[in-house]
Order: sequence, then C-alpha cells, then structure tokens
Amino acid sequence: MSQRNPMNERYTSEDRTGVTRKSAASAKPKAKAAASVTVKSAKKTPEQRKAEEKAARKAAAAKQREVERKYYKPDTPRYKRLRAIWWVLLIAAIGCTTLSFVGQQSLPPAVGVVTLILAYVFIIAAFVLDFWKIKKERVAYQERMLALEEKNAKAEKQARRVQQTKQVKAKGSGKNQNRHAAQKKGGEVEEDADAGAGEPDEAPVKPARRGLFGSGFRLSNREKMQAEKKAAKEAEKAE
Repeated sequence: MSQRNPMNERYTSEDRTGVTRKSAASAKPKAKAAASVTVKSAKKTPEQRKAEEKAARKAAAAKQREVERKYYKPDTPRYKRLRAIWWVLLIAAIGCTTLSFVGQQSLPPAVGVVTLILAYVFIIAAFVLDFWKIKKERVAYQERMLALEEKNAKAEKQARRVQQTKQVKAKGSGKNQNRHAAQKKGGEVEEDADAGAGEPDEAPVKPARRGLFGSGFRLSNREKMQAEKKAAKEAEKAE
C-alpha cells in the first residue's frame, strides 16, 4: 500500500480545502407539512351563490311549466266567460283593422281613422284581459288544484298507514287465536288424561290354561306319560 505524502497541501493547510458531496436526498424538493390538505371555507363565494340561485330558478321554472301544462285551461265558468270575451275582443280588433285598410278608398278618412283606433282599443283590451283577469283566474285554479293534490296525497298516505296497522293487528289476533286454540286443545287433552287416570285400572283377566284332565294346572311330560300308562292298564283290565 502506498504511503501518502505528508507534505501535501491537504495535510499542511489549516483551511479545509475539500468539498463534501451532497447526498441525493438533499436534491429532492421538500414539501411542507400537510401541503396537500385543502380546507374549504364554510363561507360561500359569490360564484357559488350565483350558481345556487340559478339552479333554484331553473327548478322553480321547470315546476311552473309542469303545473301550467297540467292545469293551463281551468274548467270554471268564470274562466270560460272571460275567454269568450277575449275572443270577441280579438275578432273585433281583427275586423276593424281589416276594414280600416280595405275601406281606405270607399270610406271617408275620418271613418277609417276611427276604425283603426277602435282596432287598437280592442287589441289593448284583449291583452289586458289576458294578462290580468284570465291569468289571475288561471293562477287561482292552479293553486286550488295543487292544494287538492297535496290533500289527496296526505289522505292516501293516511289510508295506507291505517291499512298497514289493520294488517298488523289482524296478524297479531290470528296468532293469539291459534295460541288460544292450542291451549284449549291441550287443556282438553289434559282433562281426558285426568279422567282416565281417575278410573280404576282393571288388569285384563287371562283365561286359565287347562291341563291334561281339565284341571287348572299343568303336568310335566313324565306325569303325562304315567297317566297315559295308567289309563291304558285300566282299559286292559276293563276288557
């Protein structure tokens, strides 16, 4: 192994001339603690408020269009009368306008002007009637129908709830009836068993088995043979 020169500037200088190489970890960017965590403010921005208001307006407009589609023509006598008056005013305005333009050559100028003024009056009256009286009647009819729908929905919901309650009670009463019937049947069985137990038990009498000569006892085989021999001897003596 070679020996380093002690006179080298590295060893003789008091200052540190070398440079320490930095590690690879120091080259990475340092992220702050909880830098990726975003905290949303509870306060809404003007853009968010505008978006919510716009969505609410769209929803209200859609609901109003649906209501007008369903209940645009009320079937009340007042609405029908106002609608008939509106048609009369509109037809009169069209007739006066046509007469004022067609009769320019044959009618006097004053009559043509009066006819044109009447046409404008009828048109304005028709618009006022449509946007005031008829619209008011239509809105009132729509409100009544919406209230009736809500009332019917509540009544239907209440009826459904009552029906469910009745079904639950019917199921419970059916279970109780089955339980009472089972208990009653069990009580009857117990009563029958008690009645049977109260009666005296009589053992069945077995008929006595008869022996060889009609006695009530049995004979062994040996005794049978002796009896047969004795009977044979007596028969021989009798002969």
